[in-house]
Amino acid sequence: MALKPPKKAKDTSNSVSGKAFDRQLLKRLMRHTRPYGTLFWGGIALTILLGAVGTSRPILIKYTIEEFVVKPNPQGLLNYTLLMVALLLLESLFQFAFSYTANTLGQNVIRDIRSHLFARLVRFRMGFFDKTPIGTLVTRAISDIEAIANIFSEGLLVIFGDLFKIAVMVGAMFFFFDARLVLISLSVVPLLYIATRWFQVSIKDSFQDVRNEVARLNTFVQEHLSGMSVVHLFNREKVEMDAFKSINRDHRDANIRSIWYFSIFLPIIEVLSAVSIGLVVWFGGLWAAAGDSVTFGDLTALIIFINMLFRPLRQLADRFNTLQMGMVASERVFKLLDLEERIEDQGTLDPASIRGEIGFDKVVFGYDPEHPVLHGVSFSVRQGENIAIVGATGAGKSTIIQLIGRFYPIQQGQITLDGVPLEQYSLSGLRRHLAVVQQDVFLFSDSIAANVRLGADWPMEELEKAAELIGLSDFIAELPGGWDYNVRERGGMLSSGQRQLLAFLRAYVRNPAVLILDEATSSVDTHTEHYIQVATERLTQGRTSIVIAHRLATIRKADRILVMDQGRIVEEGTHEELLERNGMYRNLYEMQFAKQEV
Repeated sequence: MALKPPKKAKDTSNSVSGKAFDRQLLKRLMRHTRPYGTLFWGGIALTILLGAVGTSRPILIKYTIEEFVVKPNPQGLLNYTLLMVALLLLESLFQFAFSYTANTLGQNVIRDIRSHLFARLVRFRMGFFDKTPIGTLVTRAISDIEAIANIFSEGLLVIFGDLFKIAVMVGAMFFFFDARLVLISLSVVPLLYIATRWFQVSIKDSFQDVRNEVARLNTFVQEHLSGMSVVHLFNREKVEMDAFKSINRDHRDANIRSIWYFSIFLPIIEVLSAVSIGLVVWFGGLWAAAGDSVTFGDLTALIIFINMLFRPLRQLADRFNTLQMGMVASERVFKLLDLEERIEDQGTLDPASIRGEIGFDKVVFGYDPEHPVLHGVSFSVRQGENIAIVGATGAGKSTIIQLIGRFYPIQQGQITLDGVPLEQYSLSGLRRHLAVVQQDVFLFSDSIAANVRLGADWPMEELEKAAELIGLSDFIAELPGGWDYNVRERGGMLSSGQRQLLAFLRAYVRNPAVLILDEATSSVDTHTEHYIQVATERLTQGRTSIVIAHRLATIRKADRILVMDQGRIVEEGTHEELLERNGMYRNLYEMQFAKQEV
């Protein structure tokens, strides 16, 4: 019965081409070596030197046997033995230099590619992250790029060196030895070529499966570690463990499929190597016994040459393994680099200050363009005005906030800031005048001060003054270490209310012209509510503010309230005016806010 590889798993990630070797992809990859030409060509030169030094040893062995062993000459034998030891040390030195050069080249290349990739990712529109698993992106930016580094350290340059060594050895064999014996020793090459081509094509698909399963595994682990509280709360440990076992099993099976091809290819090379040596010994021995020109030195050197010839061929399986993994990884990384997911940033306006007047004119938008979320929304916000937006879940309130920051492109209509379309502002010029406090505040694993600054260089005195002005000094002073307190990943060491307070402070120190509170007061505890009220009053004073909130106090103090329903503004007015109309706002008020009225 013919051997068959294990069953192939279903592809669960973005596919790559089925080419075993993509010349265009390699050409693109090689462009990243241009800044490091000295390292690259130094590596090439070292591979040539290694090939030359390695090939010289069997020739010296042949000469030593014929001149100093067959014809006994102890002094000559000693001299040539010392020469071969010196060549061996020289080869070791060249090998060290090559390994260091190739790895340095690889690390420089992946540093550049990873920086380029991250620079692209931070510019992608939010819609891309909405539909792309974070674990997949982590795989691309970390493990896939590490596989690219191996192309240079263990793949491309080493393969070139091995092929060069093979070419030099074959040339030397024809030059120094009987051509008949050389042809006999190489008679197995056609079979080797067929086996190599089969391995090359088969292993590419296998490595694609491996990368797919790595991405699935990363995505699952990242997602479930982040949501571990939900797993515990709903008693999902066993269910999620079973799901993990299934994904982990698919990952194992994908690797076993690559091992299957590899485990067949290596024995084929070993058998062909043994056949080649056997043919040389058989025919060379017969001819030597018959008094032909074949000598004992020829046979010894040829056996060494065949071992040296098949050693790089045997290692080529490993090298090719590495190269294929790197090529698959590079194709995935370059596909991500080629995505056009950035919001067009062709605007040039970058004003030092703005008034904060916002206008929506018949805006139509949908996260999926075929299913609009906003249907011709129109409204305006005057400078310094405090606007509240209310409505049922899914009415489109938070979507309006996303569009003001140009996180998504609109399909129809126009949004203006100070009468100028948003598209005419540069993204940085627009967003540095905005500050958003969200319901789900994201904090980085760093100190309080670092999370407030977010890379800016505000002095500590300015941060302390801002905290004092909005009433947060006592809150920060109560934390262990104060401003240096590390909030850990996603601010896990703080309560949701404390994270909200930091978000208010983060917004305040930027002194924005437009402040947006996206349900920022909906999940705070009683102790924190006082801080939130003080911070809100200080933040909204004298600046344009848009508030999406369920807190009665915030909504009642708004200059105007917009009521949204199914992507449309259905009512507009002050709190008192809307209550008198007996419309949707009054219904919302009675359902959500009546119990809170004093």
